Amino acid sequence: MTANQIHNPLPSGNDIRLPWHLRLPVSLEQDFRFYSRNSAAGAASSALLLIALLLVCAMLVESLVGSDVLLQTWRPRLFTLMVTGGCLMLCQQPRWREWLQPALLVLSFTLSLSGVYLGMAIDHPLSYVFFLQTPLAVVMLSTLFRLPFHSTVVSALLMTGAMLAGLYFSKESTPFEHATLIMLSMAFISMSLFGQYVYERLLRKHFLSEHVLYQHRDELHSANQVLESQATVDGMTGCINRRGMEARLNHLYHLLKQQNPDAPERVCLLLFDIDFFKQYNDTYGHPAGDECLKKVSAVPLAMVQAEKDFVARYGGEEFVIVLTDSSFNDALVFAERMRNRVEQLGLPHSGSRVNQVVTISIGVSSSDGGAENGGALLKQADEALYQAKGAGRNRVAMMNHQGAVEMLT
Repeated sequence: MTANQIHNPLPSGNDIRLPWHLRLPVSLEQDFRFYSRNSAAGAASSALLLIALLLVCAMLVESLVGSDVLLQTWRPRLFTLMVTGGCLMLCQQPRWREWLQPALLVLSFTLSLSGVYLGMAIDHPLSYVFFLQTPLAVVMLSTLFRLPFHSTVVSALLMTGAMLAGLYFSKESTPFEHATLIMLSMAFISMSLFGQYVYERLLRKHFLSEHVLYQHRDELHSANQVLESQATVDGMTGCINRRGMEARLNHLYHLLKQQNPDAPERVCLLLFDIDFFKQYNDTYGHPAGDECLKKVSAVPLAMVQAEKDFVARYGGEEFVIVLTDSSFNDALVFAERMRNRVEQLGLPHSGSRVNQVVTISIGVSSSDGGAENGGALLKQADEALYQAKGAGRNRVAMMNHQGAVEMLT
């Protein structure tokens, strides 16, 4: 297989096409605005500090030009600095971040319109320089703040219109200076808007790539959950299989040892198997034996209620029930009720030596009995089950807290 033949199902960004106007469907457009707002907010603080520094430097230069010039410029400059400080405060508060972009637009219009005002009001041969604050404001919007392209275009048109109107009414500048200012401003504004268009197009492609990858990750997670379920669930009975049982039991014991807040108060384990099940298969056949396993396992599955409790098929005709936060007495009551309900199913078993219907024997143990881990707890229950079988089957045996086996029935 050549490099050109290798199929990559995941998007890289180059395979995503955007319309020229960059608009996305409404739901995606809202998500993108949130995404772009957060991505631009990180650099906004530094950009605002730079603007504040430039405003202070402008006031210093204006003071050198003449005190009469500074007397006319300090109020607009101070107001612009106050707006800049307000934007900085919004940057520091994530819960106010949705107001940051409108505030930055206000700052840009303040810078532009104050420049138009000063260019018209100040009587000085260099007053036309103040009109350059308009292209500076557009550059600030598109380069420093990375506001949405459509908002930047509309704002640039409005600020440019205000600048042209100011130049028209300005009496200090010559037509040559007007033409030079307009050409220079148009060059700055057009290049800034083009750069903003290219940047936002790439940003939107990156956003869509991440969005698709997020969907793939969700699908992969769901597929992994299905595979994990298939790997840990017994296909015939619907119970957890031995692998899943051991993993869950070890996890519960780990929580207990770590004294985790999610740890159960105790773990009670019930181990049971179907009495004389080999004889059942010999008498009725393996298909009937499978049906018997399904019906018997359905009894504890219907009885288990707590979220952390589970039923597992340990192997063959052996099953495990794990109860969490149940007292040892409650676990014994559970075991006796389960034994009784299985007997009441009335499944014929002519090969049994203790009854004419299917019965079960149960061994019960508890983590309060000193078991150090899940394997030790299972071993205690297995010992109790062995004693229950030796005592005649169809009964419940428990491993008490002193390590001795007692018969319940």
